[in-house]
Amino acid sequence: MPYVLMGLSPGWLALGVVLHLLNQVARGRGWCAVIRRTSEAPPRTRDAVAAWVAGAGAGGIVSARGGDAVRVLLLARRMPGRGNRALLTGTLVAEAAGETALGLGLLALALAIGVGPDVSPGAQTGLIAAAALLTVTGAVLIGRRHAKTRRFIARVKTGCSALKSPRAYARHVLPWQLLSRVLRLAALGCFLAAFHLPATLAAVLLVTFAQCSGRIVPFSPASVGTGAAILAATFGPVTGQHVPAAQLAAFFVGTSTVLTVVGTALALVLCATQASANAGPRLVRVGRFARIRTAITAKP
Repeated sequence: MPYVLMGLSPGWLALGVVLHLLNQVARGRGWCAVIRRTSEAPPRTRDAVAAWVAGAGAGGIVSARGGDAVRVLLLARRMPGRGNRALLTGTLVAEAAGETALGLGLLALALAIGVGPDVSPGAQTGLIAAAALLTVTGAVLIGRRHAKTRRFIARVKTGCSALKSPRAYARHVLPWQLLSRVLRLAALGCFLAAFHLPATLAAVLLVTFAQCSGRIVPFSPASVGTGAAILAATFGPVTGQHVPAAQLAAFFVGTSTVLTVVGTALALVLCATQASANAGPRLVRVGRFARIRTAITAKP
C-alpha cells in the first residue's frame, strides 16, 4: 500500500502510539481501583497496570477476551491466597460496566452530531440480552451441580461488589476511565493526521465505531478487515469529504498493525518480567529446602 510506505508523518504516528499506551495505563489504574474495593489483599498498582497493558497487547493478537485471560493469569500470580482468578474475573465485569456507560455516552454524542453506527438498536439489544440470558442460565444450572463452580461464581460476585457503591465507583473508577477515553480519542486524531486524513471529531468518532464494529469478529486479524470495510463505506457520507478507499484501508490496517506490533512486544516484555519476578521467591524456597535437606542428611 503506497499510503503506508510514503507520505506518512512519523511524528504524529509516534505521538498517537504514546497516547494509546497512556490510554491503556489509565484503564489499568481504573481496574486497580476496582480491585482495591473488592480484595482484602490488593496488588500493587504497578502490577495491576502491567497486567492490564499486557492483556491489551495480547488482545491485539487473539481477542479482547483472550486479553482478559492474560490479565487474570498474570495478576493472580502476584496476589496471595486462593480464588484470585475468579475474583479478578468479577472485577473485569465491574470495570466493563463503567466503560460501557461511557461508551453509551459517546454514542449519544455521536448521534447528536450525526455520526453513529447504522444498525438496528432493537436487534442489537435483543442479541445482547439473549446472550446474557443464556450465559446466566448456563452458569446457574452448572453451579447447582458442582461445588467448585458455586465457589467460583461466589468469588466472581465478590469481584463485582464495587458496583454496589455507585458513588465510590464514580469517584475512584470513572475518572480513570474518562481519562482513558479522552486519550484514546486523541490518539485516533493523531493517527488520522499521520495518514493525512481529516482529524475532525466526526472522523475520530467514526473510526471508533468502525473499530468497535470490527471487533464483532472475535479473531483480531479478521476484525481489522471488517473495520476497514466499514470505515471505507461510511467515511465519505459522514465527514462530507471524499477519500480514496485505498487510503482509508491503509490507515486502518496500518494503524492496527503498528499498535499490534507495539502491544505484542510490550506484552512479551511484561509477561517475561512478571514470570522472572514470580520465579525469584520460588527459587529462594527451593534453595532453603535444599539446605535443610542437606543439613538433615548430614547428621550422624
